[in-house]
Amino acid sequence: MQNVIRQEVYQRIVLAKSLLRTGEASCTSRNDQMAFTRGILLLHDAAEAALGGIADYLNAKLTGNHYLLDYYELIEKEDTRSRTVPYRTQMRNLNTLRNDAKHQGILPDPRSNAHFPTTVRALIEEVCQTYLGLDFSSVSLKSLIRDDRILEYVNRAGTEIGQGKIEEGLISLAHAMYYICEVSTIPWPFFGPYANKEKEALLQFTQPYKIEHTVELIQHGVDPFLYHRFKNLTPSVAEKRDTGELFYWWDKHYGHPANWTLRNGRFCLDFCIETALKFQREEDEGYALVSYREVFEDVIQPTTEEATIWSQPVCPSQPPFPEPSEPRSPVLVLKKGESIVGLATDSENRLDEWLIVSKDIPSKLEDLAGYGFVLKSDVRIIPRKKEAPKGVDDSEPKR
Repeated sequence: MQNVIRQEVYQRIVLAKSLLRTGEASCTSRNDQMAFTRGILLLHDAAEAALGGIADYLNAKLTGNHYLLDYYELIEKEDTRSRTVPYRTQMRNLNTLRNDAKHQGILPDPRSNAHFPTTVRALIEEVCQTYLGLDFSSVSLKSLIRDDRILEYVNRAGTEIGQGKIEEGLISLAHAMYYICEVSTIPWPFFGPYANKEKEALLQFTQPYKIEHTVELIQHGVDPFLYHRFKNLTPSVAEKRDTGELFYWWDKHYGHPANWTLRNGRFCLDFCIETALKFQREEDEGYALVSYREVFEDVIQPTTEEATIWSQPVCPSQPPFPEPSEPRSPVLVLKKGESIVGLATDSENRLDEWLIVSKDIPSKLEDLAGYGFVLKSDVRIIPRKKEAPKGVDDSEPKR
């Protein structure tokens, strides 16, 4: 028997774990027979991938197509220690369910077959340990992460946790989670324009407990309870608006050495990888959704002799925003024939006004665009396509 697991064998085990994870999730839908059937098909494929990897590891003669039950004979034939591959009867039953669903249209009953996720996991764990000497729980799906920045943080965290540097590993995982799903929870600096501009621009912490974010977690199949435990064990992350750098802060209620344990580190690492894969969508799901700001910028021109852009909107602030800290004042006056370039947006609460964000508007902070409000009747907004960076082909919009 070989002492080293070849890369192609390990990849089959990684594939088995990915299929198993998705199959288990689908099988939780006991009231959705279609979803449960999809889970059964995935569990079958997971078992087949794992047993196929074991057969390959044992140098079995793999010719043509082999199916789930074929691998039992191939493995037992090549195993010099004459061990019996477990769960043969259960896998025969699973194979029957798969064939009935796929070839006969007979869907499995979710309640009487609810044990299969546990059975398939037990099979894969046992064969990995028996034949490969591999702890299946140690098999990482991180190689399936497509975002290089997230993968870099996950790899760093894995190394740090493996070296016993638990605090450092948890910080790396907090940064990874920021890019996985939390960057969108940071309030847009111009969304609540009544806060002091200098203060709000310094640090913007993520808002992971917002109802909207919880709904998004559920939509992606992430358990909010486990997510909140992850947040308890990792520091809060903020973005420095002036530099774009990330800043972290430990809440001492849970951010202390008594919680920086190997067990907690492994939990956070596994949960972070799982969440990354759940938020990772297919590259082409049959539609292309492009944000306006990705493609266009606005040219803003006055419609009369001049247009005044103000520091605050005409209407007073609405809850939950505080009252303006400073009186409404002009930030820029556009004369006839002048124009600025930026982004003009409105909202349900400001149907008569544009919020203008532009580097042509004075800002108290360097490298940040200024902003202001102007009546729609006072300006003309002309969209124009952004120029693509040199060397970039923008013929196809970003998906």
